Amino acid sequence: MTTAHPRSVAELRIPDGVGQTALFVAWQRHAESARADALFRDPLADWVTGTLADHRDMRHCTGMVREMLGEVPDYPEYFAIRTRYFDDRIEAALRGGLRQIVTLAGGLDGRPFRLSCPSGADWFEVDLPDMVHFKRSIAPLAGLRPRCHWYPVAADLTGPWLTELSAAGFDPARPTVWLVEGLLMYLSDADCDALLASIRQAAAPGSRLLLEHLQAPMLGEFGRAARARVESQGAHWLSARDDIPEWLARHGWTGDVHAGDDPAIGHGRAVGPQPACWLVSATPA
Repeated sequence: MTTAHPRSVAELRIPDGVGQTALFVAWQRHAESARADALFRDPLADWVTGTLADHRDMRHCTGMVREMLGEVPDYPEYFAIRTRYFDDRIEAALRGGLRQIVTLAGGLDGRPFRLSCPSGADWFEVDLPDMVHFKRSIAPLAGLRPRCHWYPVAADLTGPWLTELSAAGFDPARPTVWLVEGLLMYLSDADCDALLASIRQAAAPGSRLLLEHLQAPMLGEFGRAARARVESQGAHWLSARDDIPEWLARHGWTGDVHAGDDPAIGHGRAVGPQPACWLVSATPA
């Protein structure tokens, strides 16, 4: 049975658990959008934080973000760099002729509503059913229209999600941009391996893989404070690794790997030491 979409903000139910981390990232993208020298502008994040900041299901996240910005003012810089890193590579792939994008665990990513997509671009976003329903509900409330053919797909990424993706119209014969952002750290090592194997299985020649993963020290004492913020939202980091090139090679990919604080991708920003992550752009080996 299809769930009716809320007709007002008061009727919205904001996802909990891992879904709360999408609200946290929306706050970071909103903070960047408000800067005079912003690396991007995200109207979806602006609407979410401006309209829902005091919503009953978002008050904890709102309070945590405001407290964190006072204690760790450079923390949002990483999320700005991460967003711009993937923006640039998605847009380069589109300019190069790719017309199919798949985002795994899209959360509140505003890219389908803000990036310039060529005619014929198909953008699939796979996420848990409550997040898919929430995002499909808020887009019209925010007055936003996708700039591509947008296909939200409800599926558990630890299950047979490729079946649901194919049913939504995904074509495995077309070269595809695969975006895995803000996801792998919430999966076990075994589930991360299974996910990469599934992507490689469905990736046509000429595809691109864009992903983020935690650096290993974030699961130790070094990352304790950041983990505590995540856990206060009902989510948990389950994996991290520092052998990214070798791991990618085992799954049939090769490419560039950057630390999140690498000045080469920083656009002049001074990124703080946390969160310590890897950002990757790869092609089939």
